[in-house]
Amino acid sequence: MSEQPISQPSKEIDLLDVMGRIFSGIGNGIKNFSAWIKRGIQTFFRLFLKYWWLFCALLIIGSAFGYYKHKLQRPYYETEMLVEANRVISRLQIANRINSLQDLVNNANNQILANQLGLSVNEIRSIFYVKADIIDVKVEGKATRTVIRRDKDGVETEEIVEERGPQYIRVQVRVWENQNISKIERAIIKFIENDPYIVEQIKLAKDINQSQQKAVETEIEQLRLFQKKNIEKGSLVVSKDSPLMVQNEEKTYVDEILELGSRLAYLQREYELLRPLLVVQPFEPLEKPVDNRLRNILFFALLFFGIGYGAMLLREGWNRI
Repeated sequence: MSEQPISQPSKEIDLLDVMGRIFSGIGNGIKNFSAWIKRGIQTFFRLFLKYWWLFCALLIIGSAFGYYKHKLQRPYYETEMLVEANRVISRLQIANRINSLQDLVNNANNQILANQLGLSVNEIRSIFYVKADIIDVKVEGKATRTVIRRDKDGVETEEIVEERGPQYIRVQVRVWENQNISKIERAIIKFIENDPYIVEQIKLAKDINQSQQKAVETEIEQLRLFQKKNIEKGSLVVSKDSPLMVQNEEKTYVDEILELGSRLAYLQREYELLRPLLVVQPFEPLEKPVDNRLRNILFFALLFFGIGYGAMLLREGWNRI
């Protein structure tokens, strides 16, 4: 007799049971975490009530240490300026070029930094922090606009989005001596303007702008010449009783010449603004240094408190062992 294979019962996954186990595990995790937080808070208050005199003493000592550090710390000045990059130059590129100066400051390459900024070594020694980043300037009120978006099926939907404020490059400096702030501002701007790549890009943009100006001026001269010839020709053909054709053509020439004149004026203004940086808000010369007294006091007070609390926790754990 041939043996018949024993059929194994098919195993089916119970999705409800799996989901129940998952949610049960998540619930237990949240419950255990809440219990851990609760025990931590209870331990903190128990230790604080037990050793309150020690923690108060640590807070006082830490505050005194922070105040003493503030008195010993050399006073410094911090200020910032906002600049706008030209459309032919990337804001990120200019920010990276300015941030490269911080590497020279960190490595104390004062002579190289002095050569790049055109300052003396003594003036360079007063700089200890240079940073540039791109920020969005907040505008008062929330201006909104409607944007029409189209999905892959071609269905259009309207979405209301908030208008972003203008973007500027923010340059921050910290110096030991505030009388050098205005010199540093001019030096940073000159440093960017003398960058070889930026100089080449500005020169290329100016050449293109001048070519466009010449093209518009040539077109204006041609229109004026056609306008003059048309008036002379029309005055011979059209009688005084029917000057309609000359007037209509004259109006067309005037409109085109005015439109090209506006285009030429725009190009001329754009040429004048073809500079790497436009200063929106210059460095503010400060009379008083930065006051870090409160920050130092809070930092060292919390530091001493945390060290004391950690020591008490270790002591409690050691006693239990």
